[in-house]
Amino acid sequence: MKLGNNYRVVLCMIFITLLMAACASTPPPPPPQVEKIEATPEAIEAAYTSMAQSEESTATVWAGKTFEEFEASVYREPDTGIYIVSGDTPITDPKHLREFFENKVQKAGTPTAGLAVMQIGGVDAAWPDHEKRGLTYCVSNSFGARHATVVSDMAAATNAWEMVADINFSHMPGEDGACDASNNQVLFDVRPTSGGNYLARAFFPGDPRNRRNVLIDNSSFNLTPGGNLTLVGILRHELGHTLGFRHEHTRPEAGKCFEDDDWRELTSYDAFSVMHYPQCNGAGDWSLLLTDMDNSGAACLYGPASGFTPDPTICTTVVAPIPPCGEQIVTQSGSVTQGQEVQFGPFSTQPGSNFKVVMTGQGDPDLYVRFLLPPDQSQFDCRPYLTGASETCDLTMPVNKIRAFIMVRGYAAGDFNLHITHTPNP
Repeated sequence: MKLGNNYRVVLCMIFITLLMAACASTPPPPPPQVEKIEATPEAIEAAYTSMAQSEESTATVWAGKTFEEFEASVYREPDTGIYIVSGDTPITDPKHLREFFENKVQKAGTPTAGLAVMQIGGVDAAWPDHEKRGLTYCVSNSFGARHATVVSDMAAATNAWEMVADINFSHMPGEDGACDASNNQVLFDVRPTSGGNYLARAFFPGDPRNRRNVLIDNSSFNLTPGGNLTLVGILRHELGHTLGFRHEHTRPEAGKCFEDDDWRELTSYDAFSVMHYPQCNGAGDWSLLLTDMDNSGAACLYGPASGFTPDPTICTTVVAPIPPCGEQIVTQSGSVTQGQEVQFGPFSTQPGSNFKVVMTGQGDPDLYVRFLLPPDQSQFDCRPYLTGASETCDLTMPVNKIRAFIMVRGYAAGDFNLHITHTPNP
C-alpha cells in the first residue's frame, strides 16, 4: 500500500499522512518518519482533496518527458531494487518499468467498463489447482520482538480468505531464520522494511520468486491504538493481491484512482471491498474486511472452501476444469536477432491440463505463450519478460481452449532451448 502519488497511474495510497510528499516530475524527497497514522474523517478528506489536485497536475506531465525522468521519480526499495507503482504493485527491473511507462503512463486513458482479478494477456492471474493449496510462506526472524505479532496477524488474515475460497496458506516456521527472496523452500517471504513509500506491499500470482514478498514497513506497527486501521486489515488487503485480486478502485464505477484495464470482474462493483481504498471513493471505514461480494468472488475464482456456499446471484459462472492425463514432452531450439520473432505450434492441448514451457539459453530472447492464436507483442497469455534467456510459462489450459502457440522474440540477440510439457487433446 503506497503512501505517495508520483504520476497519474500510480495513485491511491491507503494510508494518509505520507500522501502529501509526492506528485512531482523530480525525484520525491524521503518520506517523513511516521509516529502515528491518524485515519480520521478530516485526514481522509484532506488526503482526498490533495489527491484530486495531484491528478490534475500530473495529467499530462509525462507526455513529453523521457523514461529516465520517469524512472527517477518512482520509489525504489533500497534493499531489493524493486520499483513500486499503482499503489503497492512491484515491478522487478528497468525493462518492465520502461514497458509500464510507455504503455500505461504515457498512453493512460479512460478505463473500459465486487471483486476484480488481475489479467495478463486476457487470462486470469490466479494460482492453478495444483498450486492453490500450497501457498507456503515464512515470517522473518528479523521482525524481532514483533515476530509473534506478525505470525499471528498473518494467520488471521490468511484465514479470512481460506474460510471462503478453496486455497491454503501455510506458515513454515522452520524457514523463518532464512526468510528472504532467495529461499525457494517457500512460495513467498514476509519481511520487515523501513522508510518505504507504503505500509505494506505484496505481489501477484505468476510473479518471479524474487518479487514474491510481503514487505511490512515499520510504520505499520504505529497505527492509531483502537482505530479501524490494523495490521490484520492491511494484510487481508495485501493477501488479496497475492491471490490475484486488483484494487477495486481501478474500475470505472469508482470514478477515481484508475490504474489500468488489465482485469475482469468477478462480481459487480463493491465500494466496501477489502481491495478498495477509502480515499478513492471507497465506502469502507479502513477496517479492510472481506465483504459478501469479496467472499463469493474469491469462491468463484478458486472454488468454494469446505462449508462455504457462494451466493449464485453474485458470482460469475464457474466451470470445473478437466483433469489432465498423458503428458508429453517436446523440445525446440534456435536463435533470434534483435526484434526477430520465431513461432512454434499449434500444440493440441487438453482443456484443464497443464501447459508448461521452460526456456534456457544465452542473450535476451523473450518467451510468449498464447491460447488459440499465435502470440504477438501485445497479445499473449504468458510473457515473463525477464532479462536474460531463462524464462518459464506454467499455465492451466482454459476449459474452452484446445490449442497453444509459442513465440520467441529477440529483445536482444540470443540462443534458446525450449522444454515443452503438455497433454494432447484426445
